[in-house]
Amino acid sequence: MPRTNVNGINLYYEVSGAGPSVVLCHGYTGSHQDWMFQVPVLARKYQVVTIDHRGHGASDAPSSADAYSIPIFANDLYALLDYLDITKCCLVGHSMGGFVALQLAFDQPHVVNSLVLLDTASGPVNIPGYADMRAKLLEIAQTDGMEAVFEYNARHNPLSHRRFERYPGLFGISKRRMLEMPVDGYVYAGRALSERQDLTGRLNEISVPTLVIVGEEDSPFHRPSKTLVDDIPNARLCVVPQALHCPQEEESETFNEMLLEFLTQVMPS
Repeated sequence: MPRTNVNGINLYYEVSGAGPSVVLCHGYTGSHQDWMFQVPVLARKYQVVTIDHRGHGASDAPSSADAYSIPIFANDLYALLDYLDITKCCLVGHSMGGFVALQLAFDQPHVVNSLVLLDTASGPVNIPGYADMRAKLLEIAQTDGMEAVFEYNARHNPLSHRRFERYPGLFGISKRRMLEMPVDGYVYAGRALSERQDLTGRLNEISVPTLVIVGEEDSPFHRPSKTLVDDIPNARLCVVPQALHCPQEEESETFNEMLLEFLTQVMPS
């Protein structure tokens, strides 16, 4: 199992294929397996790197709130890229992974030659009822564990309920990933998301080609996606028909076509 020590924790990663580097950053409660429909396709032409962010999957989950923040996640990723001798990459980030990708693009711009930002945002996202749902899920995590969190969320979160109703095959996949996440990671990574810095005012600093992708039915992320496209100088938007918050899983073929077209345009041959 490939793990390396970065910033005092063991970080799980996988490398597939050869060629220019594409680095895939998963969202909150996900793992490197969030990209299972992309890795085999991308690895035909590119070196593909996937990771489990700290607190997720097979990576360590520190038991202290101050061990989690978006800049810390980004620094973990940068340390891994340095360990792998990757000096340039296309950085792809989904949701929380998009926060990390943006942070790294600001902190270490020399390593990022292009960006793909998927169902993510540079600032706050307005999701009706999310704060109350989040508080309830944190309570359940600390009293009953991660399986109870998943079951409650699947039943009571309208967005999750709609996702599993439309894509029932993703129910078991998502549950397995949730059960791999330690409670400390769930609690403290979630807190890091809620306390993240608003980076909207800095978007005009990004000079690399940027593709913003959003699911057609992921309405809370439509306005944030438009902000990304409007404020990043060299950005364009693609909307994935029918998809909700995870187009890379829900409508993987369409997503892959969009991603491959972009990579062909921006990556060295």
